[in-house]
Amino acid sequence: MTLHDNAPYRSLALTGPMGVGKTAIGRLVARKLDAAFFDLETEILTREGQSVDEIRELFGEARLNALETTAIRDLSLNRHAVLVISGSAMLDEANRARLAEMGPVLSLTCAVNEILRRLYVTHGAWFHNPNNRATLLSRLKREWRVTTLNLPQMDTSRLTVDQAADAVIEFWLGHADL
Repeated sequence: MTLHDNAPYRSLALTGPMGVGKTAIGRLVARKLDAAFFDLETEILTREGQSVDEIRELFGEARLNALETTAIRDLSLNRHAVLVISGSAMLDEANRARLAEMGPVLSLTCAVNEILRRLYVTHGAWFHNPNNRATLLSRLKREWRVTTLNLPQMDTSRLTVDQAADAVIEFWLGHADL
């Protein structure tokens, strides 16, 4: 019997602020369990031809929220899938309820200094520009509010992607029947 023979039918939603490792961990979990993988921001980019940041800048937060709600509604119909949902999208109560009906939701967290280190490593010299850094910090502040919600949490500060993925798999398998 392989590991994915035991993979849950219900889907898993990973959320949290930027820089906690949602996408890397989610992809690895999906690969290990032979599950589908969906990233909300990539889904919106594919559908709209613009990034979440571009939509927010051009059309405002209300338009982005509507697109997120529509995409979450569609993605929540998948089974045996890992969904990566931005922290700001989880602030909407209807989105949280829809995802909770789909399967377990896990909020990934991380120490702020580690998030900033990861953002610096990811963005390099781009991060040195004060305007770019201010944009990222503003987004981080907005998404950080997801950590105050009553969701199960896992701190990724001192975990490798493999360690975090194994812990997420354990969580998913333990909560799949809820």
